[in-house]
Amino acid sequence: MMRKRHVGTFNGPFAPMLDLFVKQKQALGYEYVGGYTVLHVFDTFSKKYDVQNYKLTKEMVLAWEQKRPNENDTTRSSRIRYLQHFATFLNNQGYYGYIAPVQNFRISRHTAYVFTKEELHKLFTSLDAMTYSPCSPYRHLTFPLLYRMLYGCGFRISEVLNLTVADVDLPNGIVHIRDAKNGNERFIPMAASLSIRCRDYADKVHHEKHDKNYPFFFKKDGTGYSVSNIEKHFREQLWLAGIPYLGKDLGPRVHDLRHTYICHRLNQWAEEYVDLTAMLPILSKYVGHTSVTSTQYYLKLTAEAFPNVLKQMEELSGHVFPQVGGVLYEE
Repeated sequence: MMRKRHVGTFNGPFAPMLDLFVKQKQALGYEYVGGYTVLHVFDTFSKKYDVQNYKLTKEMVLAWEQKRPNENDTTRSSRIRYLQHFATFLNNQGYYGYIAPVQNFRISRHTAYVFTKEELHKLFTSLDAMTYSPCSPYRHLTFPLLYRMLYGCGFRISEVLNLTVADVDLPNGIVHIRDAKNGNERFIPMAASLSIRCRDYADKVHHEKHDKNYPFFFKKDGTGYSVSNIEKHFREQLWLAGIPYLGKDLGPRVHDLRHTYICHRLNQWAEEYVDLTAMLPILSKYVGHTSVTSTQYYLKLTAEAFPNVLKQMEELSGHVFPQVGGVLYEE
């Protein structure tokens, strides 16, 4: 069962139509997480305009389409597309919604960064050194675990931030990922050490007032973290750990912990002479790829990060199915 985002919280001039639009999407079976978030931003944006009879003017649309500081083309394109969908909805309801011509942006390609084990050691050591702060009383408990889950299981950051208390099966060490990218849903077993950390974290931060829908990772006010919150903190943590940040195209980005998990897992299997052709479908399901083709990209990436892998890949044999969960480099 999908968790629907609560509607009825829009309060700008388009509020009733935005509510109806999101409800319609949900009725069609979409959780509409990304659209819901973008339209909330638009809801605030629209308050600057004198909107009459839900008219979405060309002036508003063109202003919305302007590139924002530090905004990448992928985010901008997505933001524009959601408003185009809403404009189409307004037109279908008998109102006016200006639909701007489709723009083709040059989507920048980030070069995946694969952390070394030494860099991971520096990162986790720095995270574990975080101390209590009254401004954010759970940060020193949240971030060491959050980043370990990203690396230990190869999660996407959005998947971790969307977790609720009910999604983390503490007794069995299994994480339930719901309605992720491409509507993916999967159950992810964690390494034993990571399961222990999750239980310890939950014992310290969650209590009887936190029901099953409460965010597993939450801020002081009880709301979940945003991706931008985490990306900013991650860059700060890289600096504290002495790991150079090379820019948005070279990283490292928080998403590179997922890349690193996959490459390290493939490298470990290669070192164990496991048949990678047999293991790729399993790894593909584990990380939530829609096809094995998406996972095959990491064979080349792994070979670039670990030069000895190419030779070993040519000699692979055997039919061993080891634990899929990530290894946490604690030392």
